[in-house]
Amino acid sequence: MELVLIKLGGSLITDKNKPYTPRITSLQQLASEISLLRNQNPQLKLIIGNGAGSFGHQSAKKYNTVDGFITDAEKLGFCLVHQDALNLNILVAKIFWQANLPVIGLPPVAMAVTHNKKILKIDFSSIENSLSVNLIPLVFGDVVFDRVIGGTILSTDTFLAELAKHFYSQGKYKIRLISAGNYPGVLDRNGQVFSTITKNNYSLVKTALGPSDAVDVTGGMAKKVEEFWTVSSLGIDCWIINGNIPGNLTKAVLGKSPAGTLIKATAN
Repeated sequence: MELVLIKLGGSLITDKNKPYTPRITSLQQLASEISLLRNQNPQLKLIIGNGAGSFGHQSAKKYNTVDGFITDAEKLGFCLVHQDALNLNILVAKIFWQANLPVIGLPPVAMAVTHNKKILKIDFSSIENSLSVNLIPLVFGDVVFDRVIGGTILSTDTFLAELAKHFYSQGKYKIRLISAGNYPGVLDRNGQVFSTITKNNYSLVKTALGPSDAVDVTGGMAKKVEEFWTVSSLGIDCWIINGNIPGNLTKAVLGKSPAGTLIKATAN
């Protein structure tokens, strides 16, 4: 049985340069594509995560939430960051419901705890229960409580990577991890796409990666590649693709060489 984890990047579903601005047309296209995929492959299990884009990242930067909270203002900021992220997740869910996709929003703040920004524990039971009744868990980058600094932010990429490792350990599914964004893939210093990242060129890729062009408190492309590299070392194919191309996400889900970058640590 196949389990595909899909990240819908914040740059794809929102305008990251305009606070609180969703890309409705993009979301509708993605929902339609995923709905068709599900109808044609009824045994396929999906977990979808949406990035925070111009919703969560704006408030997270304002309150420096990733570094914890001490003051009353910072504690209020922690709550506001969660609400901003939740508002986008609800918007995504509504569009997916209109496409007859049975998504269920599941906030990571209710599942994960960190210790000085490092994951201490995550309870995935609500996600497992959703899959068991053929619903689609819809998760997102969120604030989480931290045993040392009060709270921090757990990115969608990190959460999906942890999910991939969790389900891999069960040996029940063939897993694929996909990040669809508003970019052609992972770029080198000349703006050309790395078609594949393997042991042979990983060090070169790392030197080519820079920060995000927009507000991004969770590390941008460099952090994404690092997270996915760890997952790919288990033998899981990880794709970073252009989500703007109609049908490209479908190709990635079906393993049919989409436009983008394949991260495959187990290959030369």
